[in-house]
Amino acid sequence: MIRHLLHSFLSILIACSLALAGETPEKPAAWGTSKRDGVYWLVTPDGAPFYSKGVNIVTGGKDSEKSRLRQAYCWNNFFSSLEDWRKCTGDQLDALGFNTRGGWSDSSPQLDLMLTVDLELGRNSKFHWFDPFDPAMEQITADKAVELTAPFRNDPRLIGYYSDNEVGWWNSPLFEWYLKADWHNRTKRVLWQLLAERYRNDWTLLLEDWVPAEGINGFEDLKQRGAALKLRPGGHGIRVVNRFMYLVAKRYYHLMVQAIRKAHPGALVLGDRLPLYYHQDALLAIGNNVDVISTNYNVDTPDGWVAPYYFEGMQRLNDKPVLVTEFFFAAHENRSGNRNETARNKYAKPGHLMTVTTQAERAWGAGNAMLNFARFPNVVGAHWFQYCDEPLGGREDGEDYNMGLIDTANRPYEEVTEAFRKLNPVLETIHKWSRTAVVQLPPDDDNEGTGKRAVPIFRASTPIDVTDQSLVEWDKERSRVTGFRAPEPYVPFGDVHLAWRPEGLYLASLANTFVDPAFLAYTGEFPRCEAFRIDLKSTVQGETRRFAVYLVPADNPDFPDGFEIRPLLFQSLDGKPPERVPTAGRVQRLDKSLPHMAVEAFIPSELLGVPELREGMELDMNVTLVSYYREFVMTWAGKPDAEGTVSPEGVRKVVLAR
Repeated sequence: MIRHLLHSFLSILIACSLALAGETPEKPAAWGTSKRDGVYWLVTPDGAPFYSKGVNIVTGGKDSEKSRLRQAYCWNNFFSSLEDWRKCTGDQLDALGFNTRGGWSDSSPQLDLMLTVDLELGRNSKFHWFDPFDPAMEQITADKAVELTAPFRNDPRLIGYYSDNEVGWWNSPLFEWYLKADWHNRTKRVLWQLLAERYRNDWTLLLEDWVPAEGINGFEDLKQRGAALKLRPGGHGIRVVNRFMYLVAKRYYHLMVQAIRKAHPGALVLGDRLPLYYHQDALLAIGNNVDVISTNYNVDTPDGWVAPYYFEGMQRLNDKPVLVTEFFFAAHENRSGNRNETARNKYAKPGHLMTVTTQAERAWGAGNAMLNFARFPNVVGAHWFQYCDEPLGGREDGEDYNMGLIDTANRPYEEVTEAFRKLNPVLETIHKWSRTAVVQLPPDDDNEGTGKRAVPIFRASTPIDVTDQSLVEWDKERSRVTGFRAPEPYVPFGDVHLAWRPEGLYLASLANTFVDPAFLAYTGEFPRCEAFRIDLKSTVQGETRRFAVYLVPADNPDFPDGFEIRPLLFQSLDGKPPERVPTAGRVQRLDKSLPHMAVEAFIPSELLGVPELREGMELDMNVTLVSYYREFVMTWAGKPDAEGTVSPEGVRKVVLAR
């Protein structure tokens, strides 16, 4: 009897357990990543390769005064219910070939596209600008990750999470912020210890790199609240700054990823959506933590060119799949009244995000950018920013751009949406064959100084205008020169393009750099030795000439961030002091806010020592780029060092070709 009752009880218990299990959603199978034939892919739970074609901010908007005036988008102006909006919008995006909802999108399953979610975990945990090395930060982050992932843990459409958006890893602001903190701040103590160890507790060694603020006379004084150091021109303090940033970034990626994996085992960690640029030490700090590195991207030129150094450098620094989490184009011709600027304040930034004139140009540039992203073997998708135009007059932070697939009146921009409809279906095929793309490799040893193989520089098929604020006329695929190298563990931080015509040599560079002029101790003009520079060495018919383009910060309250970048051009013959050359018609910096550095230069043939350039002419040449504060260096020939110098014998043999 007892045995029978026990058996009945167990049967009921098992039945109840099964019933309860049936009420609980099954845990979705996990997404993954893979590298197949040299090409990275996202991988669906059933094992299929997946190239993510997404749109950010796929939402119905919010009811507001602006939306009621039809100055901002809101679903209730056009649909009878939010459910109707979701069904219509999901069908619309599917018809355009999109398969993913990007950051800040409606997570409802009615939209029926794959989902990526920005947790803002670091910001919600108060990791940034508080105290990253506080021992309590690990538990704070873990608890917050459980809270933030809860709505998505059983969503079968979830690909993964971004830990944050545009953390930035701006090196000098981090250094200054924590150096001036109170001594009880654990991160301040980490920085102080780094300085003490780097300079072996010898204040005179520190003074070789730094100029301390008044009243700071030793290491103990650096413990004070408000302590400050500025870089000394000619010193090497930037190395310490970058090391500190590396330590903070390494702790960030470790804690964020650990917390997300614990809160939602199996979910992909998609990085922190780097802000249109990356610092190389931050990429190195990621290590093996994330599954995917994510980056937002401000397309380099209006024709949709994507500078290869950016993604090739990512792969060499950290060989992981990369997801482009924002790219965009805006046009002055738009129906929402967008001014295409960021913040009408003291330092407004008109058009610093890619802006063209017409919707046709916008569609052309966006379409080319889509194709160019797919050509990189480490890129696993690209997400358009955004579904709808920003409101008339801008969103709350002042950003006011025509970035939408639709305007604020729910009307599609036909040229743009048609470009996506036609091109989205072919991106997987293009990406599959991206392994054949040119990869920037170190130079061949036999082409340094005495090499026999000449590198062709091609004649520009159309005239190049070094005054038009554009690189559209360049054949950038053909003119790009590869083979640059940088001191380990770093990689080239830009691309160089060379072309010729009978009247002279043309050079263009697209690079990433950052400078805070106030972080350097100087009076008067910014020291050229600390400026971004491009060095060109050319030997024609036995005569060697050197040219240097300096990009020098100069105070100007009418410019973004309160300063402008002025180009200077110098030339010298071997053994003679450099002479300044007028820049008009010879050098221009394109109007694109830092950290983007786009430069175009023209060296007339007479400055090279010949009446004109001709097909078949042979030259010995080298090009070297040095970033601000000699932080990074890259050179086409020779072996660069961390000081920005290059072995003088390093040259490339060049032939002018058609």
